[in-house]
Amino acid sequence: MNGLRRWLRASIRRRLLWLAFAPLVLLALALAGLTAYWTSTYNDRQLYMKVRADLAVASRVLDSLSQQQQARLEELARSHALASSLQGDGTQSLDALLDETQRAMQLDWLRVVSPDMIDGDPQLQRRLQPPDDGSGISGLDVLSASRLEALAPGLAERARLPLRETPQAAPSERRHETRGMVLRTLTPLRDAQGHLRLLLDGGRLLNGDAGPVDEIRDLVYGPGTLPEGTTGSVTLFLDDVRIATNVRLANGERALGTRVSQPVSEQVLARGERFIDNAFVVSGWYVAAYAPLASLTGQRIGMIYAGFPLTPYQRLYRETLLQIGGVLAVIMLISGLMVIRGVDTLASPVRRMHRVIHGIREGRQLRIGHLDSQDELAELAQEFDAMLDRLDEHQHALERAAQTLERRVQSRTHSLTEKTRALEEHVALLKQARASLMTQEKLAALGELTAGIAHEINNPAAVILGHVELIADTLGPDVAPVRDEVDTIIAQVERIRALIDNLLQYSRAGGGQEPAFRAEDINAIAADTEVLVRHALDKHGHRLVSALHATRPVECHRGQLQQVLINLLLNAAQASTAPVTIHLVTRDSVREVPGRGDLDGVEIRVADPGPGMSKAVRQRIFDPFFTTREAGSGLGLAISAGIVRRSGGDIGVASRPGRGTIFHVWLPCRAAPSGAEEATTRKLLDSLSDATAPSSRGS
Repeated sequence: MNGLRRWLRASIRRRLLWLAFAPLVLLALALAGLTAYWTSTYNDRQLYMKVRADLAVASRVLDSLSQQQQARLEELARSHALASSLQGDGTQSLDALLDETQRAMQLDWLRVVSPDMIDGDPQLQRRLQPPDDGSGISGLDVLSASRLEALAPGLAERARLPLRETPQAAPSERRHETRGMVLRTLTPLRDAQGHLRLLLDGGRLLNGDAGPVDEIRDLVYGPGTLPEGTTGSVTLFLDDVRIATNVRLANGERALGTRVSQPVSEQVLARGERFIDNAFVVSGWYVAAYAPLASLTGQRIGMIYAGFPLTPYQRLYRETLLQIGGVLAVIMLISGLMVIRGVDTLASPVRRMHRVIHGIREGRQLRIGHLDSQDELAELAQEFDAMLDRLDEHQHALERAAQTLERRVQSRTHSLTEKTRALEEHVALLKQARASLMTQEKLAALGELTAGIAHEINNPAAVILGHVELIADTLGPDVAPVRDEVDTIIAQVERIRALIDNLLQYSRAGGGQEPAFRAEDINAIAADTEVLVRHALDKHGHRLVSALHATRPVECHRGQLQQVLINLLLNAAQASTAPVTIHLVTRDSVREVPGRGDLDGVEIRVADPGPGMSKAVRQRIFDPFFTTREAGSGLGLAISAGIVRRSGGDIGVASRPGRGTIFHVWLPCRAAPSGAEEATTRKLLDSLSDATAPSSRGS
């Protein structure tokens, strides 16, 4: 580290390059890191929010299928056709009615169970226990192969699924899934006394049934919900086995019989918790959401899944990072070239001055000469050369005077021997005077040099601005690669000048004269202002909508009021990063002013649908030097408030976070300055006092 310091101190060029490149590299690294972190965090949060919502929709659709099935069986239970068939006097037999209803509802079985059969079936009794109010129940149920075969021939064979080897699934010795998950509805038929007569038992086998999952998928993942070429999927699990899914294997088949990954199984099936995260699904990584499914008896019997592939979003994330990295690399390259060129241009005159000073110290007659720049270093070189010329002239004059004096002394030596000592003393005094004169001349030249430099430094902002504009005009179209940097320099210089102008507005009470108020057309001023800010609004894609309905003339200062409107419109434009519509409205208004009664006036509104402001910000928005923008001066709204109140008007703001902001400006038709401007000035002076006072930690 010490070696690096010595290496940097040995050359001003190295130090300048270090001071320029170190912040650039640190800034680029920080931007790249923050961008990667923010992009990853934001993408993950959005993806998890979406898949959580997809799972909720899928669960609700599954519940709605169960409710629809229950509603239709309850309708059948209350129907006249069923009552007639049970009594034997209907147009259809009971079996024909049940077969027709089963086909219409796409059920795998529909039967009528007598009370005696219920008494002899403990499993059916357990499922009928929850609804004690006489209504039916509907939901998911798991039935063994024997129960399925008893309900409908061939149903057990349809439910049988061979289990497939699945990566990342928990180890298992099972080779087949013989049980069946069914969507089952039990609807009781009771007599007039409320006694159970019969029970309608109907259901639909979900093993291998693609209809429900495809219907849910089409509803949840319709066109436009996912990136092009990406398809979402929905799955029903019996325990950890996929019994109905639209997830595909590599050969295009549905992934029936595959099993869920072990982490998902432990969290959802073992602990009964939802799983919202990235998960391995059959053969790849998905953004996945799982929720446990409960049977009619309240036991966990499986899961429902909704998700979509993670690969397209990872690819988009990498492309975004590459694009950002490319932009940063180009910016760093351009900035590096500009820094190297600027440092060489700045260090070259310094090295030249250094060589001349060393040469003069060795006794050589050297001069810096003309430099190819018009900056302070060039003027410093000219003044330094002029100082050296004057020192040489004075040195020669002193030498000539000394020679003359010595000749006179020598001519009088013979006759004035007795005054030799006095003459020697005079000579010594003369030498002292010569040294003093040389010192005074050097100090005088140094004073002139210092005064010249001070004079030039008085207006650095103007010099910088002039040179930057000259560079931009000279380069013409070639300035495009560095247009942002040129605009930044101009903006910062204009910011310095604007800050000084703003501060001078508050010093008017000490020596300036208030401009005269004249009756002005507010609509005309607003229309002129719209033309002035149109370019700034178009640059950010904002749209300005004007509704100018004021009819009364108002006494004001046209230029100052226009400054207020420009400030409010630009603040509204800068409040929103996305293109928005800004409204500018004028209308006649009457306001009650304490001590003056109701006064006719005009109200001006500037509204934007931006992010709004908190209560703490609203309370300080008109305080001098208070700003929420990094590049703001904090004087724009304070000055606007002073201009409005100087004519007896008032300015206020209404805003809520996320609901936009509305600025209200009210001006009386006849100007009547109030004491509010004095309060605003006092706030400014207090702020300046606080800013210039040393802090407790040292200044």
